[in-house]
Amino acid sequence: MLTIAEFLALPAVRDAAPEEAVAPASPETSVRWVHSSEIYEIGPLLSAGDLLLTTGLGLAGVDAGARRHWVRELAGRGVAAVAVELGRSLPDLPGELLDEARRRGLPLYVLRQVVPFIRVCREANAVILDADARRIRMVDAVLADVHAALAAGGGTPGLVTAAAAVTGGPVALVTRSGRVVAAAGVRDERATDRLLRRPAAAAPVRVWDVDWGAVALGAGSATDSAGLDLLAPRLARVAAVAVGQSGAGSAGDPAAALLADLLTDTVPGTRELLLRAGLADFHPAPGAAVVGLAASAPDPRPVLAGWARAAHGEGLELLAGRVRGEALGLVAVPGSPDRTDPVGWLTGLLPATGTVTTVGPAVPLAEAGHSLRQAHAALPTATLLGCGTVPTRELTLPQLFAGLDDRALRRLVEDALAPLTAWDAATGSDLVHTLAVHLRAGGSRTRTAAALHVHRQSLYQRLARIETLLGRPVDDPASHEQLVVATTAAQLLHARDRSDGRPRGR
Repeated sequence: MLTIAEFLALPAVRDAAPEEAVAPASPETSVRWVHSSEIYEIGPLLSAGDLLLTTGLGLAGVDAGARRHWVRELAGRGVAAVAVELGRSLPDLPGELLDEARRRGLPLYVLRQVVPFIRVCREANAVILDADARRIRMVDAVLADVHAALAAGGGTPGLVTAAAAVTGGPVALVTRSGRVVAAAGVRDERATDRLLRRPAAAAPVRVWDVDWGAVALGAGSATDSAGLDLLAPRLARVAAVAVGQSGAGSAGDPAAALLADLLTDTVPGTRELLLRAGLADFHPAPGAAVVGLAASAPDPRPVLAGWARAAHGEGLELLAGRVRGEALGLVAVPGSPDRTDPVGWLTGLLPATGTVTTVGPAVPLAEAGHSLRQAHAALPTATLLGCGTVPTRELTLPQLFAGLDDRALRRLVEDALAPLTAWDAATGSDLVHTLAVHLRAGGSRTRTAAALHVHRQSLYQRLARIETLLGRPVDDPASHEQLVVATTAAQLLHARDRSDGRPRGR
């Protein structure tokens, strides 16, 4: 486009001896097109950024109020400026015209010499068209290089690199949550952050009717802001194609496809993960912890619906789907003072659906597959133990012991707990279970009593009996590890007996 300063510097305009009556907000104000007209009703025919040349013939026969209305209408249309040639129609600039232009902030110029308006329009509009042609050529060059990069297998990194090379400025492709998938022309992360906060131009990237993200363009040496505005939406459309061809399969169920590939560890890297997560409408905020979920149920749909309700109620990003007959998911938990333990917080949030659900460790988005695989791997053990919703961190030992046969597990139990198992078998009590709960409660008698639903005095009696039978305090650090291992082994044996329908034995 042409600026007002550049317009005033044109030879034809200089020959007209222009004088500034009302200054523009900036001499760099853009002029979209230059028109000449003498009709009073010209306002509705103009657009924002147009510059009007007139001799004032249409204003000569109207009163002061009509002239003010004429100015107001032009200012309301966003006209860039008005240049009035003084002469036979208007020997002098009417005071009401000047006053209203000042009131409305409409740039106004007086032309003291007669120059054919056709000459002014020809010179000005030729500059505008030439600049537009240069921008169009720049856009064509960018798109040609981008298509070549994509055809060569460059993917989204090739796309932004080609665009940055032609424009001479930074280019970034980001997901809706602001995670950078690819960037070029930026020196470091701080420069990238500045680009994302204040891009010279940007356009949304939509894939399969999903608001996936955006392209952001910074100021470049080879074009101006108008050129970047022209390029951004066209580049975004090409980026949408590149994102859609990123290996996500089809538009059918990108969530389930991504979860299946994460489960088999076949997503090649973070960039691919970001691309496909956006296609599945999963946009974790930068810094959010991602937690994997897995559940086994005859019908996963109620489980998935429960997860969705819980996530929606807390404003959490959720990626969930049915994979191989099981419910799998990823939840993004933003940092918060009440979420210092995202896994524990999320475990308490998830609904009790009557199914076994495992909650993986909290990890960055790049390691989402690890958390999902941990949750899925823990499902058989959690199901055997009859857990409800349980973090995988509470299943570490049971999972390690799952490969041991019953004989090996019984040896671990008998070596440490033989007096307790004998007492339980003889009296029908459950001292082994009491000890297991007490150890999991960190030795807290209050938490143990609450977990067992017994009075504290009853618990004290049980713990005293356990210590008498074992011959040592249950809180003795020297024997803590052995007791934890043995009670875990006992828990697994009991679960196997229950699963096989066998009577519980020693």
